[in-house]
Amino acid sequence: MQKNVHRYSAYFPRWCQAFGDHTPDPGGEGRAVEWLVSEDAVGLVVLPEVRRILQHELLGTSEPHLEFATHAVRLNRHEFTEAGVLAHPGYAALRTLLLGDDELHLFLTYHLIYPPGTRIITASRKAPLALLYKEMAPLPVIVSQ
Repeated sequence: MQKNVHRYSAYFPRWCQAFGDHTPDPGGEGRAVEWLVSEDAVGLVVLPEVRRILQHELLGTSEPHLEFATHAVRLNRHEFTEAGVLAHPGYAALRTLLLGDDELHLFLTYHLIYPPGTRIITASRKAPLALLYKEMAPLPVIVSQ
């Protein structure tokens, strides 16, 4: 299945809206990926070096190739297969959003409980605030078994 995800970048560098209420990820701080799951959104807090790759590939000017499989995520030339990340309920929630009929929006957020400068890569059923973000070209995403 292919889905076009709306992508957004902030008008001003380092500006973004808050992620909002979510279920905390127990033990998330000790892992490479911490998941934030809410009713309408899923967010990822990742190590800074991984975040730079993801931001550049997902929210850069080029059109990335992104595929979500059950046991792997492929983003252009990168393949992520870490079982602990892909078996997490947060990954299942993200796949549910991708497989749903609702439009999906991708943008960066923050949350006050995380250190300054932490950015959350967010996939949401709700579009971000138009005052802060401009829409980019859509992101075609393949969701496969």
